Amino acid sequence: MSLTERRAVFVYEAARLEAIASKRPIVPELWVQRDESFRSQFLKCIERICVDGYATTPQAEHDSWRRAYIDMGWRYGPIRDVVAKTHPDMVSYDELLPVEREKDAVFLALCQVATQYIRGI
Repeated sequence: MSLTERRAVFVYEAARLEAIASKRPIVPELWVQRDESFRSQFLKCIERICVDGYATTPQAEHDSWRRAYIDMGWRYGPIRDVVAKTHPDMVSYDELLPVEREKDAVFLALCQVATQYIRGI
């Protein structure tokens, strides 16, 4: 498994666990259950973010996530539905509930941990 893949699985699964522990309204599937288009775009995202000195904001990463989901055919819907490809977070960052904004901040913190502690062999 490549360095980027190890970091991606760590960030993704840690974010899932945080969503469960925080009782967030959406807890995504396990990494191995996600489709190839999702995993591919997530790997690109992790490769971009997990670089020493990379600076970004939760808002910028939410906007990036939203564009990636649009490119995969997703659209806004009141519930997350992987078959219909709808997601309630397909809105601007300013329209997100605070709990969803927190999720973006957690994601970035996990990326920082992955960058600092998950290194090449």
